[in-house]
Amino acid sequence: MSKSWLSEATNIQLPSAAQSTKQYISQWVHNKRFLRLVAATFTFLVVGLLYYNTLTGTVPALVPSSSIISPSAKAPFAPAGPKYAFATLLSPNYLENVDQTDIASDEYFLSTRVLNYQLRTSNHTKYADKNVPFLVMCPPNVAQNKRDILAAEGATIVPVPHIMADWIKVPLPTWVEMLDKLLLWSYTEYDRILYLDADVYLVESLNGIFEDAAAQDHEVSVEKTHENDIGKLPSQYTIAGVVDGGSGSREKPMSENYMNAGFFLIRPDQMLYEHLMAFVDRPDSFSVSMMEQNLINDVFGQGGPMPWKKMDPKWDTSCPEPEDVKNGYKTIHSKLWKVKASPCDIDPVIGRMWYKTLGHMESFYAQIPMR
Repeated sequence: MSKSWLSEATNIQLPSAAQSTKQYISQWVHNKRFLRLVAATFTFLVVGLLYYNTLTGTVPALVPSSSIISPSAKAPFAPAGPKYAFATLLSPNYLENVDQTDIASDEYFLSTRVLNYQLRTSNHTKYADKNVPFLVMCPPNVAQNKRDILAAEGATIVPVPHIMADWIKVPLPTWVEMLDKLLLWSYTEYDRILYLDADVYLVESLNGIFEDAAAQDHEVSVEKTHENDIGKLPSQYTIAGVVDGGSGSREKPMSENYMNAGFFLIRPDQMLYEHLMAFVDRPDSFSVSMMEQNLINDVFGQGGPMPWKKMDPKWDTSCPEPEDVKNGYKTIHSKLWKVKASPCDIDPVIGRMWYKTLGHMESFYAQIPMR
């Protein structure tokens, strides 16, 4: 008996959907003409996008507009905040007939290393934000090996030109480069810079110093601006510091209006930099008995349009005693490696603090564990 058409139809084995899809894809993959078409289309799109970018100077959006971050949306990375920096000035070794590459005899170089260690590394005194650099301004005569050592230890080396004028007679050999501090006002890539002399020693961290009330922007007094300076000064300025400890006792200074130029905080400003340099270029425009300190106090005097502001006095002190540490002073501005120093001798207890930190620093860089 012949099979019915129904039974034959029932026995037919149709390919599954998966098999059909696989065969379909296989045919296209092995179709060289199709592959050439895909490659040509992709190349055309890429070239077209690049050409569009060249003509318009923009990058066309390759994602749906709904996925582009709007101003109100939360960005994947927090926007950069104010840029702060610490800074000091490293002068060449002031000793006569000395090899400038000799690091053992250079007290200020050693003190700069200690300050760098305290600001960036020491667990007792380092600044909380590790992204705040320590700028070490190096005039031309600072030896390269000293720059290399400081850079290897984390400092940011800033080569600087030497600022001087023919009419200026420098009182002391250690003050030859002091006017180079004025370059700080030209570093406008920073919002705030705290300058510390190389002989400043940290007792505690300087966390919070950039938020000191005196370190904020202040209005320039137009009515007190000299007629020759109209249009040459900014509308706002920032300079904060502490009373100079060398001018009398801390409790009764000779002048409460005289700022120490070894510890002060500024907002860099190109107009102010040019304003300060105009004094350097003008003979006898300021007394050079205290070099840059006199100039800064003249320009930012209390009776002028831009008076310097007094920071919390506990940020810095000179002529320290052990009680000062107990009372919360954050830094000590004194040559603590000496026994005899100006304007006052070094308290032996305070001096040993500096040498202890020196030992910690040397052990850290030599990778010798402290016991």
